[in-house]
Amino acid sequence: MNAFFETEPTQAETSRSPRSIFEQPGGLRSQTRMTIQTRQAQKLVVGRKRSPQVEPIIGLLDFGRRMKLIWLSSEADDPFADWFLLRIEQSLEESKKLIQEKTVWLNKRMTELQGFDIQVANSLEPLHVPIFFQNPYGYMGAYLVADYDDLARSVFTARHIALIDRALSEQLLQATGKAIRRTFNLAGQWKFTGVTREDMRAQNPNAVRAVEIFGECPEPILSTRLRAALAPEIRVRTPSKPVTVQVKQSDTAEAIPLTESIDNRLVEAIGIDPKSEETESDSVPGR
Repeated sequence: MNAFFETEPTQAETSRSPRSIFEQPGGLRSQTRMTIQTRQAQKLVVGRKRSPQVEPIIGLLDFGRRMKLIWLSSEADDPFADWFLLRIEQSLEESKKLIQEKTVWLNKRMTELQGFDIQVANSLEPLHVPIFFQNPYGYMGAYLVADYDDLARSVFTARHIALIDRALSEQLLQATGKAIRRTFNLAGQWKFTGVTREDMRAQNPNAVRAVEIFGECPEPILSTRLRAALAPEIRVRTPSKPVTVQVKQSDTAEAIPLTESIDNRLVEAIGIDPKSEETESDSVPGR
C-alpha cells in the first residue's frame, strides 16, 4: 500500500529503554496528510477499478505504487526505467504549469471585479487522507492533485457568482484533469523486464525482449548522460559468488554449488510477477 494510517506505538515500543549515543539511530518516519475538498479531486486520488465493461483509471494512490516499481528498477540500472522517470517528470511539470496558468487567469478575473471581495468556496466536510509514498514522484503527483483541487474550488466559485458559464467551467476542469490522468497513465504503461545497461551492451535475450516492449531506448539515457532530476542513485549489481554447501554422506562429502539469482532477488524486492500485467488498485484509507 502507498497510503496508510499511522498507528499508535505498541507497549513494547513505548517501554523500550533509551538508546545509547554510540548506537545508530533508527529509520526515519514522517506523517503526511492530504486535504481534499472537491469530488473531482477525490476521483483523481482514488481512480477507478477495472470492471467487465469499464476500463480502469489510475488514481494517485495507484500511481504512487507503480512509481515505486519504476524507482526500484531505475536503482537496479534499468535504462527503460530511467526513460520512464524522465518522461513522467516532464509530464508532471507540464500538467503543473497548465493548472497554474488556468488558476492565475481565473483568480485575476475574480480580483478585478470592482466593489466585491470574493472568497473561494471551501468544503464544509473536507476529506483528510493520510498518505505515504516510498518515492518522491508519488508526492509530486499529490501536489498536482492539490493544485487541481484549488482550481476546482475557484471554478465552482466563479460559476456560482456568474463570472463564467457552465461550458467554460467544464472545459477548464476537463482540460486540467485530463492532463493529470495522462501523467498517471504513463506509469501504467510500465512493465517490469529486469533488463540492465549491461544487458543492453551485450544485446542478450533480456535486452531484445525489452526493446520489443518499449522500443529503442535513446542513447543519452543508455549512457546515463540524461536522467530525471529526482532519479535515484544507480546501485550497480555485482555478480553473486557461488556458495558451497558441504553435505555429509556415508563415505564421501560432495560439494554442491548454489548460486542465488540476482534477477529473482529484484523481483522479490519489487513484489511483482514479471509475467503478470494485472494490478490491484488502492483505495482511500478510511473510506
